[in-house]
Formats: sequence, structure tokens, C-alpha cells
Amino acid sequence: MTAPFERTICSCKDCVDCCKSQPGSLIPGDLERIAAHLNLTIRVAALKFWASPGALLMNTATGSTFRVGTITPRKVHGKCIFLDDDDRCTIHEVAPAGCAYFDTHQDREGSAERSKWVVGLQAQPEYQSLRRTLTKATSYNPRWV
Repeated sequence: MTAPFERTICSCKDCVDCCKSQPGSLIPGDLERIAAHLNLTIRVAALKFWASPGALLMNTATGSTFRVGTITPRKVHGKCIFLDDDDRCTIHEVAPAGCAYFDTHQDREGSAERSKWVVGLQAQPEYQSLRRTLTKATSYNPRWV
């Protein structure tokens, strides 16, 4: 899937802190790319991810809120499973959309546009079906700006 945005490349301390509090979510196609990069089957690669409660959204017409569940990397020892001992991402070149297209330096408008695109993909039935096959997250610490 071709994204309508440029990938971010930042790996500063603030951005890496996000990898510790709440690793970035996947969109359709991310799991397959990561599995190929790691030379793993999709089934084995899926063990590195879990079902997160996801994004809290608001219907602006009604004011009601709802969640779109997401798939995120598991956390091990308080950080994303893909961070090495030096807090460097071992899958940076194929990182999930929630990592690849967001960083802590984006303005609110740019981040909102990307979030809308990501959530639209995550709401797709195939993505939610995959999510239901994964273990539920044991920690969920979204970082609010």
C-alpha cells in the first residue's frame, strides 16, 4: 500500500520515548512487510504483536465517542519489542504506520490528517478480523499531546 505521506525519519529521544510508552500501530500490510523483513512466517511474526484497545474517536455530529481497535507491537521490559538494548529500532525501514508516519515534531494539523488516514484503514473488516486473533494487550499507555 502506498501511503499519501512521506515517512518520518526521526529517532530522537522524544520519538523513542513513544516507543516505550505506546508503540505505533499497524495498518493493513504492515504485518506482512515486517514478517518478510524478519524472515518469519506471518503466524510467527504475529506473536510479536497484540490487540490494543486502540484509538478513541469522536463523532463530531453527535459528540459520541467510540474506539477503533488497533494492532501494536508488544512491549517487553517496558518498551517496544523491536527496540534493541541501545533503544534503536531493529525494523525501522519497515516500521508500522504508527511509527513510520508520525513523530513528536509534527504539528497538530498534519498529525490529524495522518491519523484520519490510519484509522480509516484500521476500521476495515479484514484488519479487525486479524486483530481478534491476537492476544489482548496487557498494557496500554497512549501518549496524549
